Parts: sequence; structure tokens; C-alpha cells
Amino acid sequence: MTFKIRFLLPILFVSLFIQAQTKDSLAVSTQTYTINDSVSYTYPKPKFFDLIRYIPSDLAGFGKFVIQKENLKWDALAIGSTLAIIPYDQKILDDSGKLGERIGGWDEPSRYKRILGIEVIPTSISSGVYYFGNGNTTLLLSGFFYAVGKIGKDDYRALNTSSELIEVLLSVGVATQTIKRISGRQSPIAATQDGGAWHPFPSISAYGSNTPNYDAMPSGHIATYMATLTVIATNYPEIKWIKPVGYTLGTALAFNMVSGKVHWTSDYPVAILIGYVIGKNAANRRITKTINPSDIVPHKTKYKTSYNYNRLYNTNLMGMTITF
Repeated sequence: MTFKIRFLLPILFVSLFIQAQTKDSLAVSTQTYTINDSVSYTYPKPKFFDLIRYIPSDLAGFGKFVIQKENLKWDALAIGSTLAIIPYDQKILDDSGKLGERIGGWDEPSRYKRILGIEVIPTSISSGVYYFGNGNTTLLLSGFFYAVGKIGKDDYRALNTSSELIEVLLSVGVATQTIKRISGRQSPIAATQDGGAWHPFPSISAYGSNTPNYDAMPSGHIATYMATLTVIATNYPEIKWIKPVGYTLGTALAFNMVSGKVHWTSDYPVAILIGYVIGKNAANRRITKTINPSDIVPHKTKYKTSYNYNRLYNTNLMGMTITF
């Protein structure tokens, strides 16, 4: 925990500082980007304090999402899958550890080399994968998009993406830490029973002095990673490889943390929901979508019919399949 705080705060302050430089340097109020022949995105001039002042809106938006009738199916999927996985958590953890050992060190704690006293260079592939869900990665990506925005002579899309990444990092942190302190689930490394014991609503002092005993549910790494990926994918939908590559890396991250006894598999569904909703809301808040109806080609439903013949228990059968 000490490492995370020491590393996170310097980069956060640097990111906040460079974000502040956009405050007075941008003159045009909006910029429009063509996504495809039918859709364009318009972005407002980014403002420094947006990345902080929208945090309450992110949290309120997540709360509103989970209680809306049309979203109950997603709540049920997240909670239902969590409850379905919990009885098998220990078995999945044990099997993942064995597999991680066979493929080479994925069952071991992540380790990093120090630069200027900071652990930053991963010593193995599994350590590098674990770093994808670290908040420092989100901050580094924020700095990358800021640089792209400035090199592109105040590219509003890149600069807004940079701001949104810091915003969701902070918002996801508040959301996951709140739920962690409510659930109080033991991490695998600290588990005193199969699947980890639950100690709901631990005291502040207990949580601070023995964090692994209470902080498994939900996974902050997965929530942060999902929010980061969602922000980038939402702002750059025309770049088709972002989602498949991102989801593949996310799957590797999830496996890494189970095989390394950092998280239980059931810690993930709620984390994914948190990250996706907060990331989507943050990104969409700054996008005005314009759709040109004349460019939309009506989709004509096509049907394909095929027939098949079989014989079952001396009975001739004919079947028909309709594909559309």
C-alpha cells in the first residue's frame, strides 16, 4: 500500500499540473471529429476543474444506473454471477495457481525494479500484466493523451480523454473503496478459510492496519482497468483494435490476480460494472454526437432458409432452419 501511495501521488500532481496548462491556451470553444460517414463527435474546450468537479456526478450516475428499470438486467448479471461463482472461488484459485506455475511464474507476487527509488520496471511478463490495472498506468495514459493533444495543436478529443482518465481513476477509487469497506472480504493471501472470510463494515483502524483482511471485494484493479479502457474506446470508436486488444489484456490481468492470490474470481463482476458505467458516463458527458440520416443506408433484413431430413426411430423427419 505504501508503494502505491508514494508512486501515485507524484504522477497525479504532475498530471494535474499539465492539465492546468490547457486552461488558458485554448481559444476555440468546440472541435468536431468525423467518426465515420454517418457520425461525428463534437468536443467542448476542456477545462481543468472538470476532472474534479464531475466526480460527484460520476458516483451519482452509477447509483442512478443501478436503480433504473432498464438496467436491472445488468445488475442481476453482475450480482448473480458473483453469487454463482463464490462457492467455486477456492477451486478456481487453486487451479489457476497450478496453471500459473506451469506457464512460468504467474503464481508468484509481482516484482519491479526501482528507478529513482520507485518500483516501476516489471521483472516478468506477469508483473507487467498486473501493472495494467494499476492506477499509475491510467495516469501515464492520461499524460500520453495530453501530449498527443498538445502536439496536435490543442486536439480537444485527446485533451478531454486525458482529463477523463484522471476523473475516472478518482471516481472508481471512491466507489470501490466504499464497497470494500462495506463487504470486508479477505483477500486470498490473507484468507483464513476457503473463499475468504467476510467481515462487513470493519473499523477504519482495522482496515488500515490489516488491509488484505478486508479489501478483496470488488477488485479495484479490474474496475480501474475497465474504466480506462471504456474511456479510450468510447472516444476513439473508429480504432477497431482497441476493444479486442483491451479485453484480451483485461482477461490476462484477471487471471494474473487469481493465480497470484491477489483476488477471487467473484471479485470481478461488480468491478467490471463499476468501471464500465463510470467510464462510459465520463466519456459521453463531453461528447455531442451528430448523426446524418441521409448517410445511413437502411438495413434490409435478409432471410436464408435451409431444409434438412432425418430419420429417428424409424420415423422420417423434415426440419427447416431460418437464418436472418
